[in-house]
Amino acid sequence: MSNLMSLLGMGAGGIAAQNSGIAVATNNVANANTEGYSRETVSLEALIGPPLAGGVRAGDTSRYASELLASRMRTASGSLASSTASQSAISDLESALTSGTTIDTRFATLFSKIAQASATPTDTVARDAVVQATRDLVTSINGQAADISDARHGADLRIGDNVPQASQLAQQLADANKQVAKTNDPTALDKRDQLANQLSQLVGGSARIDKDGKMRFVLDNGAVLVDGVHAATLTSALDPLTGYQKVSVVDGAMTRDVTSSLGGKLGADLTFRDSTAKTAADALDRLAYDAANAFNGTHATNAALDGSLGHSMFIAPFVVTGAAAALKIDTTLDADSDNLALAGPGTAPGDNTGGMALYALATANVASGGTEKLTDAATGIIGKLGLAGAEAKSDVDRDSMVADNLAGLRDSLSGVDTQEELTNLARFEHASSAMTKFVSTIDDLLTGLIQAL
Repeated sequence: MSNLMSLLGMGAGGIAAQNSGIAVATNNVANANTEGYSRETVSLEALIGPPLAGGVRAGDTSRYASELLASRMRTASGSLASSTASQSAISDLESALTSGTTIDTRFATLFSKIAQASATPTDTVARDAVVQATRDLVTSINGQAADISDARHGADLRIGDNVPQASQLAQQLADANKQVAKTNDPTALDKRDQLANQLSQLVGGSARIDKDGKMRFVLDNGAVLVDGVHAATLTSALDPLTGYQKVSVVDGAMTRDVTSSLGGKLGADLTFRDSTAKTAADALDRLAYDAANAFNGTHATNAALDGSLGHSMFIAPFVVTGAAAALKIDTTLDADSDNLALAGPGTAPGDNTGGMALYALATANVASGGTEKLTDAATGIIGKLGLAGAEAKSDVDRDSMVADNLAGLRDSLSGVDTQEELTNLARFEHASSAMTKFVSTIDDLLTGLIQAL
């Protein structure tokens, strides 16, 4: 009887083992389309014993995953998020600056109107057209300055939104480390990988699994954001010098500025705000400053319709920084086109010496510190932005290809093959049915033996 009881126990253990296989296969099929899910497997271990003992039992459930591949996917994900965010920000700004009439066209129009007025210097309509072209130029420069400022502040707002989200993900990653340390459950490991991937998309950085099985997440400048079950805090604060937010890692009493060393979406917005868009803003300021001073310098030495000298075309900014936003047409010229200085000093009405001098500025290198023409400098602002956008598009294409290739590798390793899992499910179910019949047979033998006694 004892031998039959042993066989009954062996059968029950076999049923439990096969049911574990059924549960894993069913779970795999159910999660075939779940993002970040890694295919799981259960190992069946033979129990070695005397002739009427032994059997099989289910070991631990594990998953098909590679930490090296996961690490490369995190890096690729951070790069793709960064390049995508860069392309979007640059494209939006480029669209804003090229919508409507561009500044180089405004300059060309102004010089054309000056040429026409120089042909008939006393004609009020022609003089009014020059004043209007000057107004239009100022409006366009002011508008582009506002567009660039809006773009930089938009990036700053996104930074403010993403910093607390990244900090929250860091804490969740630390909590996931705690869960993994307790159970080493495949689902917990999948969740931890997903959190690390999301964090990489926001801040770049890198993660590794330490010997204790916990993940450590480090930013590109070496600042530790997650160390096992402990997470530092990512914070943003207004920089009084720039008026924009700077980002820091706060860990207890230690605060470390990481503004210039972040990757991912945050890094892209920081680079756009502090480099790409700032370069465009600086170039526009330089153009406005140079244009105002070049026109004023020529205009002031020539004569208005009444023969007076010293008139300005623009209210010239005192410094380069902020010149584009501050630029204005001179109030006296704006009020009366008779103050347009088209004549040379001491000449009779109808002279166009001043007008021709103003027109000569079209081909003079008076922009960019005396190295470019005004129209070329204006075109260059859009051109450099377009080049940056093309580079960002190229980066997106490259990063997308890398991410897709790595995703394909992951699918081949960790993805669920539904047909394979259905085959496994049928195999485990058949084995479970066989073990059920085995147990039923042993039970019948035990029942007969008991009745015989």
